[in-house]
Amino acid sequence: MAAGRTARGCRVSWWADEWAALDFETTGLDPESDRIVSGAVVWTSRGVPVERRTWLADAGRQPIPADATAVHGIHERHAHRYGRPVGVVAEMIAAALAEAAIDGLPIVVANAPYDLTMHDRELARHFSFPLDTWAGSKPIHVLDPLLLDWALDQRREGRRRLVDLCEYYEVQHAGPHCADADAAAAAAVTYRIVGEYPGLRQMSLAQVHEAQVGWAVERAEARQAHKRRNGDPAAVVDGSWPLIPRQGVAS
Repeated sequence: MAAGRTARGCRVSWWADEWAALDFETTGLDPESDRIVSGAVVWTSRGVPVERRTWLADAGRQPIPADATAVHGIHERHAHRYGRPVGVVAEMIAAALAEAAIDGLPIVVANAPYDLTMHDRELARHFSFPLDTWAGSKPIHVLDPLLLDWALDQRREGRRRLVDLCEYYEVQHAGPHCADADAAAAAAVTYRIVGEYPGLRQMSLAQVHEAQVGWAVERAEARQAHKRRNGDPAAVVDGSWPLIPRQGVAS
């Protein structure tokens, strides 16, 4: 256990205790076919990082397009030379999340259906077990700041990307589209949100997780209705959360 981490058996409450935060940088925006380029799990205490683990992944034949490199700064040649095989990275990150879940910690993931689905599909390519079984019987409870912010302050106008939430909640961001910086920022924003809404702190972690499942459906319905009112009458928005169930997985 790294210096600064909370010792097992000394837990206070889910919202005032240690959290783990996850983020990925990838080859593209489709979690069904794109691949992990880098990943980070950051442990935080009251929104402040106390331990960081980062990984660079080599997805082999999958190219890193120039537009993806322009976002996260990782070139294909660099990933091939210095990255670990992407399946190994996916396994190591799953083990880190399982460690956090077994400790009873929440997992903070901004836009969870993207990052967790991406991770789950990488695991599907290399292992038979889905992400939510890696911690055995221990549930993985997720906090998604993008969803929490939407559900608790629906009337606020403006964009709600992680960088926008950092500005609104006055959180310093060390650098967008760097996995460990994004994970740390997501945890800090989530801690601010929980601090502003006492009702969340009165709920158990499991109750907050289940509430987000319902809020994700409501948000999807609202987005779908908006799209259908604005020129796309056949629009369908998936409300799955925290990840999209497996169907087919691209090799």
